[in-house]
Amino acid sequence: MAKFTVEVELDWLGEESTVDEAIHEQVVRGLQDRLLQKLEKRFESKIEEQINEKVESIAEQFIAKLIHEQIGDIQIPVKSSSWGSSVEYVTLTEFMGKEFEKAITEKTLSEHGGKADYRNDAKHSIVTYLTKDYIAKELNEKVAGMIREAKDKAEKSLVSSLEANLQQQLHADMLKRLNIPELLINLQNTVEQTEGN
Repeated sequence: MAKFTVEVELDWLGEESTVDEAIHEQVVRGLQDRLLQKLEKRFESKIEEQINEKVESIAEQFIAKLIHEQIGDIQIPVKSSSWGSSVEYVTLTEFMGKEFEKAITEKTLSEHGGKADYRNDAKHSIVTYLTKDYIAKELNEKVAGMIREAKDKAEKSLVSSLEANLQQQLHADMLKRLNIPELLINLQNTVEQTEGN
């Protein structure tokens, strides 16, 4: 067994305090510092979160107010007729609504999607032309897929039923031709004759 002695010189230790008190003070001070740092981080994150929420709220209110005041008040001049000179001012939203309705209802495209030369050539509006081709394409693909799938299933079931039927017929035919009961009787007779000799 080895025995050794350690000497430590503590020059920072006051004359009135002991080593235990000094260590106790250092541990308590370290814990206090850690607690303060954690609390500071929590408060900083809470304050930052609240500031961000407030800034987003103010920005949303500002944008909504700006849109309502600035964009909502924009007036678009629209001629009342193509031959007349009178102009009527409508709001931007109303103008956009009318133009969209016009795109939905007014037939301006030919059968193949080109611009119609004459009024009688116009078969489709922009929206109906786009949706017609899309819907027709989707339906054709789905119907073709369903037909292919049904054909594959029918072929597979037909082949498997034919195969099963042929196997049954072959088995029955082979058993009939082999006539196994008679074959067994003949085999037994042969064995008896060879044993008798």
